Amino acid sequence: MNRFITIIAISLLHLAAAQIVFAQITINVPRIPKIGDPKPDTGRNGAGNNTKTDGTGNTSVTGNGTGKATGGPGLLYTTPRTTDTPILVRNSVYVQAKSHNEYWKMKGQRNHSSWVPLIRFSHFFNNERSLNYTVEYFNPDGSPWYSEMLEQSSRYAADRTVRFESPSPWAGVLDSKSTDATGIFSFKITNDETKEILFQGKFKVGKFSTSNGGPDKNKFEFYVDHDWLMPFATVGFHFSGFEIGGMPPQVSVWIKGSPDASDLEARIYYKGQQIGSTKDGGGASDYDERTTDMSAAFAPQNRWKRWQFQWHKVLFDNNGSFNRDNFPNAFYLDKNPGTYTVKIFDKEKQIRELEFTVGSDGRFVRPPYSDLMFNPNHNVFIPVKVTSPDEKWNANSWKTDAFYGNPLVGFDAQ
Repeated sequence: MNRFITIIAISLLHLAAAQIVFAQITINVPRIPKIGDPKPDTGRNGAGNNTKTDGTGNTSVTGNGTGKATGGPGLLYTTPRTTDTPILVRNSVYVQAKSHNEYWKMKGQRNHSSWVPLIRFSHFFNNERSLNYTVEYFNPDGSPWYSEMLEQSSRYAADRTVRFESPSPWAGVLDSKSTDATGIFSFKITNDETKEILFQGKFKVGKFSTSNGGPDKNKFEFYVDHDWLMPFATVGFHFSGFEIGGMPPQVSVWIKGSPDASDLEARIYYKGQQIGSTKDGGGASDYDERTTDMSAAFAPQNRWKRWQFQWHKVLFDNNGSFNRDNFPNAFYLDKNPGTYTVKIFDKEKQIRELEFTVGSDGRFVRPPYSDLMFNPNHNVFIPVKVTSPDEKWNANSWKTDAFYGNPLVGFDAQ
């Protein structure tokens, strides 16, 4: 009997202890949404923006583009996430002239050059469905030239974009559609399913001789004039590292010709004081170009390259999780609002100058025209002053030719 009473007493003690522990546990049960509750903001374009395309390449972007919904608390910039809604990266549109040393209208006559256009662009998109686009090309007099279906890449680029491009010209158009004419041609890209015009524009085609004389007198290389690129610069970031923070800002400009990376230097100034040089770490890299196969050898003035600069000791803290002790001498832009000046040199001769501003919120100040250009890496479009006496270019071309006849409203070159 005494043993039975002892067992009951011990059981009661265990039950009491369990109740005490359970009372210290809080279980948060999510509230069931009610009819009429506001819907959460899902950030449909993955970057905290809403976009609208008007068919001329002008993509309106509303919102601050910070993508807060996808990142950790306190970050100024976060990694944008793609969705099923494709967003045209407008500055990725590139029209190229592909030259050929034959002309189908001149059968049996070699070294009579002709060309066809090639086009490519990128969407910020999860690539989970096929998009069918057709591009139509038009002659300088406005008459139809030919059309073709664009190919969609099956691969995701590192910056979370998907490329669409012309099929290989060797599949038939060079042998049946090429021309030896120059002038201003135009194009229109249409979504075959919705019939919406994604982008339309114009491009100026010129040519230069690749002849050695004699029977090669009709041998030319054709090119698309991209002088309108020259006054456009960007400041932003690499596509990775937002959550970690401590990332270097990147400034990019277009330079004609083929400078050597080791000869290029970018110095950055704040309140009149130099705070960094690429010669002290970071450096210059060429990331993109608008050119032809033969420009480097015969006409380097028809070669436009986008050069990107960054500094190892000039960083963006971004309230990230990186170890700041590893960067004891770093200068953090987001902790020092104000205007910054960048001067770019080639062999110690200044060739570019630009300014950008960091606001009191620690973010890059975005001019209104920059919001017309969606960019997946929070890049801001800004004007750059071309100060090089050696680069010959049409300083007025951006007014009419920028982005293939779709200039940015409000942009003004320096």
